[in-house]
Amino acid sequence: MSEEITYPLDDELCKKLAVWLCDHALKNASYYVQECRAMLRDYTQNGMNDTLLHDIRNASNQPELTKIAATELLDGEIKKGLGQLALWQQQPRDTNARFFRMKYQQVNWEA
Repeated sequence: MSEEITYPLDDELCKKLAVWLCDHALKNASYYVQECRAMLRDYTQNGMNDTLLHDIRNASNQPELTKIAATELLDGEIKKGLGQLALWQQQPRDTNARFFRMKYQQVNWEA
């Protein structure tokens, strides 16, 4: 149930994806949710930059990862996140959906 990515993502969707990514895809990276949101906004507006490429290489332990491969990797994670968010929207009583909403509501987006 994957959705197609349409860039740039709106701010609300960036926030939700940031929470999902930090909880799932970026477990080994040291991103705060607010930093992840800023990274997503920059990525969806400007594409892969050198800082993000460096971070993805380090997080995936793949120092030779190309910009194209890193873009494909990040786009794949974004697609997974969009699919999961869509599923939880359709099934709001799902236990994982409830935990996600709780985590989302706990984020101080102004920090």
